Amino acid sequence: MRFVSEIGSEFHAERIGVIRNSFFLSYGELVFSGRTAIETVLKEAPYAKKALLPSYCCESMIIPFRKAGIEVDFYDVWYKNGMQFSIGISADTDILLWCNYFGFNNAMPDCSSFIERGGIIIEDITHSLLSAHQFHNQSHYHVASIRKWEPINCGGYCASAKGKLYHIPNNAPADDFLKIKQDAMKLKAEYLCDHDELKKPKFLRMFGESNSWLAENYSGLSIDQWSREYLSKVDIQRQREIRCSNAHILYNGLKDTVQFMFKEEEMDCPLFVPILLPEKRGDVRAGLAANGVYCPIHWPKPQVCESNLYDMELSLICDQRYKEEDMERIVTVLNDLL
Repeated sequence: MRFVSEIGSEFHAERIGVIRNSFFLSYGELVFSGRTAIETVLKEAPYAKKALLPSYCCESMIIPFRKAGIEVDFYDVWYKNGMQFSIGISADTDILLWCNYFGFNNAMPDCSSFIERGGIIIEDITHSLLSAHQFHNQSHYHVASIRKWEPINCGGYCASAKGKLYHIPNNAPADDFLKIKQDAMKLKAEYLCDHDELKKPKFLRMFGESNSWLAENYSGLSIDQWSREYLSKVDIQRQREIRCSNAHILYNGLKDTVQFMFKEEEMDCPLFVPILLPEKRGDVRAGLAANGVYCPIHWPKPQVCESNLYDMELSLICDQRYKEEDMERIVTVLNDLL
């Protein structure tokens, strides 16, 4: 079955075969969402009063800290001839959140003095979840949202470098939420096959409803059983190979046209291939959408954050749903637009 009508946006329902080589259940814990994962590891440090987060991040990363009563400050992250970081850790900072970006290699600075005085490093590995080098040795806890990678109802991941977490949530998600998410993925799969335009607004509305519920009801929830079983069967190595192959096609086809956020040789396993469009990102994104290519931006800018990346980053699709001809289609459309 081939899906050719559009590229990107929410995952559609897929069948999966026999158990492969998934690592999702071999280490760490599966919870409801990335926010739940952050919430879970914060319970391991109930004394924490202040956290330092990257200024280039998603609003959903900030919310669990504030909900836990932790003061949030930000270190500078920006782009100038590569990713730049300026981390000044004040004496009253208890937690540092480090974020990996897009599945490309970014070295964590030396935080040994912070660690020696009892500081805790939480590493958000959402973007490096399928990378060979998922996390840095300095980090104490790892958190991630799995929904960015797989067609599941929900899914977050958290782990301790010490090997054990003590506050794992075990409340199941609401059945109504699970049903609407499953129905939305199934309806999108049907639409990609039969191109019935009447189905598109329906599954978009359903995805919107499920995402809104997830954002407001993440606290204290576990992953659902269907998603857990799906993740136990994922062929991680195959997905890595497809994503890397697709990304190389984008790099090769767009090397004379666009500015990439990362060098091709810095790639490990890409979540997306981020490009930089300082002047006309909105027009380019709209032009891609008009040709059935739906590329997200990372991220909508939180009011409290500052980084030049919010206004110029565009994420090109390269995931396991797509083949070489799909990447060539993105290349063609982008080259025409630019």
